[in-house]
Amino acid sequence: MLNVLSCIAYEHDLRLVALSALICVLGCFTTTILLSRSCASRGHVRRWLGFAAVTFGCSVWSLHFVAMLAFVSAHDLVYDFSLTAWSAVVASAGALAGFLVWRAAPEKFLASLFGGILLGLAVTGMHYIGVAAMTASALITYDPVYVAASVGLSMVFFVIALMRAVDLRLLWRRLEIAGWLALAICGLHFTGMTAVTVMPVAADTTRSGVLGTIMLAIAVGSVSVAILIASLAATMVEQHLSNRALQELSRMRLMSNVAREVILIYRHGVVLEVNSAGERLFKAPASDIVGRPIASLFTSESAPAFNRSGYEATARRQQEELEVRAIDGTRVPVELTSQPIEYLGRTATVAALLDLTNRKRDQARIQHLARYDALTSLPNRYTLLERLGVALDAAAQQGSALAVVYIDLDRFKPVNDLHGHAAGDALLVQASNRMLAEVQPADTVARIGGDEFVMVLAIELQPEKASAIATRTIEALRKPFQVEGRSIEIGASAGIALYPDDGATADTLMRAADAAMYRVKEDGRGAIRFYEPSMNAHLQARLQLEQELAGAIERNELMLHYQPIINGVTGKLEMFEALIRWNHPRRGTVPPLDFISLAEDSGLINQVGRWVIDTACREAASWTDPLPIAVNVSPRQFHQSDLCDIIRMALGRHALDPRRLVVEVTEGILIDDAAKAVGILNQLREMGVRVALDDFGTGYSSLSYLQLFKFDKFKIDKSFVRRLGESEDALTLTRSIINLGHNLGLHVTAEGVENPAQLAILRNLGCDDIQGYLVAKPAPFEAFTSSDQLRVAALFKEDHLRLLG
Repeated sequence: MLNVLSCIAYEHDLRLVALSALICVLGCFTTTILLSRSCASRGHVRRWLGFAAVTFGCSVWSLHFVAMLAFVSAHDLVYDFSLTAWSAVVASAGALAGFLVWRAAPEKFLASLFGGILLGLAVTGMHYIGVAAMTASALITYDPVYVAASVGLSMVFFVIALMRAVDLRLLWRRLEIAGWLALAICGLHFTGMTAVTVMPVAADTTRSGVLGTIMLAIAVGSVSVAILIASLAATMVEQHLSNRALQELSRMRLMSNVAREVILIYRHGVVLEVNSAGERLFKAPASDIVGRPIASLFTSESAPAFNRSGYEATARRQQEELEVRAIDGTRVPVELTSQPIEYLGRTATVAALLDLTNRKRDQARIQHLARYDALTSLPNRYTLLERLGVALDAAAQQGSALAVVYIDLDRFKPVNDLHGHAAGDALLVQASNRMLAEVQPADTVARIGGDEFVMVLAIELQPEKASAIATRTIEALRKPFQVEGRSIEIGASAGIALYPDDGATADTLMRAADAAMYRVKEDGRGAIRFYEPSMNAHLQARLQLEQELAGAIERNELMLHYQPIINGVTGKLEMFEALIRWNHPRRGTVPPLDFISLAEDSGLINQVGRWVIDTACREAASWTDPLPIAVNVSPRQFHQSDLCDIIRMALGRHALDPRRLVVEVTEGILIDDAAKAVGILNQLREMGVRVALDDFGTGYSSLSYLQLFKFDKFKIDKSFVRRLGESEDALTLTRSIINLGHNLGLHVTAEGVENPAQLAILRNLGCDDIQGYLVAKPAPFEAFTSSDQLRVAALFKEDHLRLLG
């Protein structure tokens, strides 16, 4: 080491040494800039490495010969031109080889090791070829120890430089790498020059192919100027690219902040960027999120699922539902989608998190509506049949018994007529609570109709237990109800069917309990009764009514009434819904609720439904105003008849435009065979017929069914509309259903609108169409006159003024 310092101090011109060091450092720093561009660029890697290699080689060459001039500045020497030129080629070519190995090798340590060795060999070759160029004017001897030390020293420094070159975007890292490269070059040169003993002889400057000191100085100066120019150009390019990267980053941040989804960018599992939606989701500023391990943002249950797919995404992943944890500990369900991107010149991963809170809440509400009654929260018919089936299987395996109790409230209709539907709904809620109080947790109480309830009781082998529970329930329902400050008294009738005595299937037991309940009604109400075979007489009466219904079409006893559907914004008449009526010669007007279920049970629904479709098409074709007409199709008619052919023939027979026909179905059509039902609905859509979902919110409503087929519209069930203005729950549910429909691109109709307050609320919620007694009751088509239309229009104007007020 002392010999090296002595060589620098006493055998070199220190001014030229300083100049050589400056050229070396400047060239090495330019090299690091070019190497950083090779790391950031994806399509021109070799081009940038070539520029870096040439710059590096020229820097080494300039340092060497400036230092050589300093070493022998007192002598008039010459250099072999070819060896001098070859020394520059060796430096640049060797540097290119070293850089290529460093960038191409998959393992970092080996890449740095072999790349550093190649750089050391390149600089060593340049140095000793340059020294050999003096043979034209000097006798040179070498000290092998210092020669080996110079080679080893340069290789070590080069390996260290490449090992540390991990993030060349940072200025301090570039300066560090430039320093290591300069140490490797200077260490090689000055250690190597210590190994050299030069005995100058008279220089023959007249020989061809040699360079004098002045010519060499000119060459070195030219190369040095070129290095300066390259440095300036590289710095300008780097500044331009950095500014452009910052602009792109600003644009990316702006676009991500506009997005509703949470955008996270991470690399090696560490968060690099987060948008404003992420700040809101995690309830923390971006500064508290950036730099954190991304796995720490997920709950302990979701983190393993996130980690299984790896920190870095190599290809687009399927959407996955996970759960994140906000800074305050709040758990939020999200939908994760991630994909690799290029971020600031390097590969990273972008993760999009969609907040599922609202969707989950809406889905939970809809799923609750699918299985439970919206008013009382009791199980609906679908859930009842499901639970009854399970109970029957358990009873059959255990050899035990169970009871089905069919309960119908007495004198309930007058409550609605005298006190309004709101009072009736409140009474139903209280009645359901009283029933629940009389049964065990393992028993089931379900609401299957307006004022009809069913209990499924586990009674082991004790019929008297069913009798006791039913009696207590009837007594509880007989006590006065306090509704809206009024005391209201009703009663109830109950029929009981036992398994296995009265039937072995859910349908048989339900029919038997229903028959027993109707016998109680006929005998005076307010009591309970077990099913008896003699009650078949009641069934005979139903059969009689069924036979009379079978001939009602031939006797022209059936007719259609029409109820108008009004635009919820303008009050303009939009369309009519066709509703069937039966004028019995002896019984008078038979309500549809009495004979439609009978038609479905007996199989007559196909014949009745065919008549409704044909009659509706024929009468609609004769209207002067070509308004659309809606017809209802029951689930059994939908599945048991060739519905598409029936509609196609009716449209053709009466020359009715298919776009004027709207087929209304309930979710029940999708229960048994969803694939077949969707196929039929698609055929109707191809014919040009529109399809509406009726009674949404009751029965079998489910988000999964809305996803199976794109309905044109759906109708909110009247049970929701009745309570508007009197119940916050009804308002919340109605708003959710309307928003759900609009978000799915569906037209929403509210049926059962009976007063202006309900109309005002529905219009304020953005309901598209209105139907109900407030507009008009079902009647023959000609009953809805132009004066009725003016009355409805005036009603909407008054409602509009009230909304403004």
